[in-house]
Amino acid sequence: MEDKRAKFLRVFANVPESIRADDIIVVVDSKPFTWNAAMIEVKNDSSLGRKIIDKLVLVGII
Repeated sequence: MEDKRAKFLRVFANVPESIRADDIIVVVDSKPFTWNAAMIEVKNDSSLGRKIIDKLVLVGII
């Protein structure tokens, strides 16, 4: 999981700030998440953050 988390952090760092707050990148449990919202969950290492990472891997974003 740590490898996926590191990939997410690298991709996030390269996303322009103007996109981070507005663009929805994933929907988990019927809830949409922007880059910023996803980052909060991933940084907190929550179960939701792990689901977000798994979905992003599944769709090929990370």
